[in-house]
Amino acid sequence: MTKFYRASCLALTVLAALVPYRARAASPLGEINIELRGNVVDYSCYVETGDDNKTVQLGAWPTRQLRTTGSTTQSMPFTLKLKGCPPGSVSITFSGKSVADNPDLLALNATSGATNIAVELRNEDKTRLALESASKDVTADVNGNAALTFFANYIALADNPQPGRADAEATFMINYY
Repeated sequence: MTKFYRASCLALTVLAALVPYRARAASPLGEINIELRGNVVDYSCYVETGDDNKTVQLGAWPTRQLRTTGSTTQSMPFTLKLKGCPPGSVSITFSGKSVADNPDLLALNATSGATNIAVELRNEDKTRLALESASKDVTADVNGNAALTFFANYIALADNPQPGRADAEATFMINYY
């Protein structure tokens, strides 16, 4: 997995839009027309070593477990441990190749032999976590540490999926506010 980081650390304030039209028109060119404000902070939320390129073993399942559309296998837990986060909330957004008919699900990669199967990601409470959507927020502790637990399982996309290797890949982005 590759990791990306995102943070809200620069706020752009465009005061010209808030000033009445007459006041803007009366300001000669070359004076301050846009004021930019923000903060540079010393926080950089990062993934604990060992969690940055994680492999989640989903197990070996008989096709009868996934016999009908929507059938799932047992959900397998995995945790991403973060360090150095700013005070506040932290979440994760997963992305990857999605299933054409269901963009919430992670498609199997090209080297997989199984067909009509995808990977479903879930939040800690086991609700579905759609690709490109932020997970449920977790609060970083006073030391800037946070642990986010997720689950993953196979899901049948059609009746009678075909057996074979079933691997998928996702990247994640850390969101903190």
